[in-house]
Amino acid sequence: MRDGLMRALSRLVLLLVVACQHTALAQEAAVDVAPVLTPAGTTYPYAQQLQWLDSGRFIVGRWDGSMTFFRPPGVGEWGPMLTDVLRTPANRGVEMMAVRDSRTFVTSNDSASITLWRERDAALDDEPALMDRLPRTFRYENFTYDADVGMANSGVFLTQANREYLVTGHENGFVLIWSATRQGRQLAVLKKLDVRSPNPIPSPFPLWNVRDIVAWRDGIVITGAEDGDLVMLEVPRGNVLTRKRYNASAQRGINGLALLDDHLVAVACSVGASDKNTWLFRVRPAELQSQGSVDLKQDLSLPQSFAFRAAMASVGGQPHVFATTQEGLLWTVLVTPDGQLQVQAVSSVDFPIGEAIDYNPATSQLAAVGVLVNLFNVGAPASVNPARRKQAPPQAPSLRREPAPLH
Repeated sequence: MRDGLMRALSRLVLLLVVACQHTALAQEAAVDVAPVLTPAGTTYPYAQQLQWLDSGRFIVGRWDGSMTFFRPPGVGEWGPMLTDVLRTPANRGVEMMAVRDSRTFVTSNDSASITLWRERDAALDDEPALMDRLPRTFRYENFTYDADVGMANSGVFLTQANREYLVTGHENGFVLIWSATRQGRQLAVLKKLDVRSPNPIPSPFPLWNVRDIVAWRDGIVITGAEDGDLVMLEVPRGNVLTRKRYNASAQRGINGLALLDDHLVAVACSVGASDKNTWLFRVRPAELQSQGSVDLKQDLSLPQSFAFRAAMASVGGQPHVFATTQEGLLWTVLVTPDGQLQVQAVSSVDFPIGEAIDYNPATSQLAAVGVLVNLFNVGAPASVNPARRKQAPPQAPSLRREPAPLH
């Protein structure tokens, strides 16, 4: 009896030892055959360009090469609704976008071409037009230019003396003036202009990109570039009417421009406690008059503050600036009658990243997109009793975000 018990215990101990060894071997084998994750690449999905196509749609151009179309929400919808998706033919990021009309726009494509997009006329389609069909029918054509000009970073359509033109700014400091014929369906380069500054800013990042172009009046456009200069050009001749450093002590270049009547705003990156990232100018024939400036920065400990994009709007009869910054903030700034910039409101709109923005005067709506797609209804400031108007501070416009969905 005792011998049998001892044999049973011996077998049990042996089984326990074997089980432990098996477990150890299994763990060792698991370590040996664990999958190895090696990075294969990362897609950068942030927005670089945003423009309203018409009163009912805006386009977001992203660094992943996509162009996504959104419309404002209808009854029972919670936010901007996706309607169409396109991508650049070269699969490059969308660094430039310029809208001609509700069915025609151009984008960057690669370092030697831009793409003209035209929406097919619904009346000619064989099938009924559906508001949210994906994808909507678009046709495109690439138009080439000299490779030394570089990628298109900015663009604007304008009409002068009954002729239509497209002006594009490029990464190597060049501006191209294009003729636009056949109702915007045909483009041809007329002028190639070198607008690089003879005395660029002393930045550790020496760049020449012409980041933005706005059209003023009488065939005049204004460019803003990474070299720190604002340049006023006459279209179609291409004459430089004036050149101005946006900030005499600038250490970073211009990121974007916004124009309303004779008010021009340039946004950049401030460096240090005394610098500013948002600058106001009064536009005059062959002259850019410096006015007020402000540093849009909430965290005062930041060594620099990057203002990404700006838009301007007349709200309640007063000119306002909307600007986005690297802190993921949207700023509302009043242009005072004496040419100063007065911060009125600030709100969080995204992760810590600057957003592309554009204002639609037809609907009084502001779109702002980084990763999130934000849409605001811009309301007039609250009225002030005339008896207190002189003492009361200016009221900020009302930015009403579209409501989020209920869970």
